[in-house]
Amino acid sequence: MTSASADLTHDVSGEAHHVRLSGVLTMESVGALCARLKPLDGGGALVLDASAVTKADSSALALMTSLMRQARERNMRVELKPLPQSFSAIVELYGLQDILSAREA
Repeated sequence: MTSASADLTHDVSGEAHHVRLSGVLTMESVGALCARLKPLDGGGALVLDASAVTKADSSALALMTSLMRQARERNMRVELKPLPQSFSAIVELYGLQDILSAREA
């Protein structure tokens, strides 16, 4: 993976959806990643890991918050892994610290 690429893995094991985001998540890459997402089933959990993201813009935040909203609408527990330092400025700019802080909900 080059520094300008993005990647997504979406594995389902048991009742948990594990979504791992990595690389550069910007308007240019997020659309293609969305097309690779599997439907979220009701119940179980969404484990969202963006720890390997090297650069992000508001598109990355939109993707993550959309996934979290979909999971909650389907009564899924959401576990967010700690975000990398590269997310700090954009998360603070949009005031999403409470929503995108690592926790199990």
